[in-house]
Amino acid sequence: MASERASQSSGASTPTHEPAMPPIAAHHGAHIAHQAKRQALHWFTLRRSTSSLEQMGVGEKKRGLVLVSQKHTPVFPVWRIVLVTVGGSINSSFLIAGGITIMFGGPGGALISYILSIIVLYTVMTSLMEVGSRMPASVPYYMYGTRVLGQTVGVALAWSYWLVWIALLVYEMVAGGFIIQFWLPSVDRAVWCLLLFLSCVTIVIVDSRLYSPIESTLTLFTIAALVAGIIVGSLTAAGKLGDRKRGFETWQTDDGPVLNGIVGVIGASIFANFSVQGAEAGAIMALKSPSRYSRRMTPIVICSVLAVLLLPSIFVTGLILSYSDPWFDKDTFDSADGSSLTYVFEAAKIMPAAHVINTILLISAILDCCVSLYIATTIIQDLADHKLAPSILQSPKDRDHALSPYSLGLCCMVGLGVWALTYIRETGGFVLLGGVIGISGVIMWSSISIMHFVVRWSKRFRHKGDENEYRSWLFPVGPLVCLVFELGVLTGLFYILAWVG
Repeated sequence: MASERASQSSGASTPTHEPAMPPIAAHHGAHIAHQAKRQALHWFTLRRSTSSLEQMGVGEKKRGLVLVSQKHTPVFPVWRIVLVTVGGSINSSFLIAGGITIMFGGPGGALISYILSIIVLYTVMTSLMEVGSRMPASVPYYMYGTRVLGQTVGVALAWSYWLVWIALLVYEMVAGGFIIQFWLPSVDRAVWCLLLFLSCVTIVIVDSRLYSPIESTLTLFTIAALVAGIIVGSLTAAGKLGDRKRGFETWQTDDGPVLNGIVGVIGASIFANFSVQGAEAGAIMALKSPSRYSRRMTPIVICSVLAVLLLPSIFVTGLILSYSDPWFDKDTFDSADGSSLTYVFEAAKIMPAAHVINTILLISAILDCCVSLYIATTIIQDLADHKLAPSILQSPKDRDHALSPYSLGLCCMVGLGVWALTYIRETGGFVLLGGVIGISGVIMWSSISIMHFVVRWSKRFRHKGDENEYRSWLFPVGPLVCLVFELGVLTGLFYILAWVG
């Protein structure tokens, strides 16, 4: 995403074609932000859905976050939960990160990393459902830690969660600027960043309910593009499109299909992991269903749909894009030029694809900037309502206004301040933002697994005869696998950040 920071980054030399961690990793530290940002989508949709039901007298509203009463439980259709969660994983996060996983792990390593990530996602969803089923309805998901891990740790997790969305807001502002520069390179990106920010503030203030239908439409459009990419890529690999037949030549190199062995798989898993992070929030929506069968099947359906879409796509891309391809020598990976889907279409001689992909990325950046600001504001309101932040930031007493102007103003000022700081040391600033957001995703999944152990083994969370209680059949293997996997991802992430430094 950053041609400017590429020129400033030390060690930004052309990556070698030998089986070693490529120096171009410096340009991908901030890419982690694309992956983690999508978590906000699910909470936004949950809030809007329950809010509309509340207007019909079905739900109840607590300060700052719309929650669902246990007495009147709204039913979220499985198709809607799947659409929301899948959309959060295959937009810019996968379109950008898909090719990067091949660069780190080769075609086989990339495929393995996505298989592992989807498996771990399922374990996290079942863990979160069990923890959530034993929490009061008035407790937001990001404050579960205050009930399970203690007040100090829980508050730290909640505040870190707020800081993550501020970082995401800043990242999306800058991402939008670079994406627009794909079409208008002569205009200073700061202009586009500020215009994007003002547009998002306006949308959040006027009517944030516009986000949900627009995001659903974008998700369907992206799924269609992804399916088209699988078909076009298959035909290209078979020699029906493009200038030659590729077959399995990328799997038959001297280094084999898995580049760098386990190290390559870990490197690829960093980006694959963050591509699917956020989908676990669908577990909370599934808990609202009164049907035990629906609660059991929703995580399976979500992970199955992700597997059907992501695995064939990364496999086909790996048939066409080699880890040693000069395509990885580029300076920017944060517009259509950095999308592996664009590469697939161009290999098939379908040239206008870059503009279509860039349009998807731009709309995604705008919507994600809006939802980052919205979620950051509601979180700080919740913290104030629970006396963990100044009282002036509490939710407004007028139910017609969901956001406090003071909370919104604070988030805007902090966001603009962080955005201004990125210009002091642009490369280091973006790498730091990417590292903070990436590490936060690892901490979130790890904390869910730890809370699962505490909830299952602690007597104070046992509620005999509770029909809404969910018990994960993977315990204790599931949360243990998640902790081991996240430890590997965290190790690889620190390795990349150290490489950048």
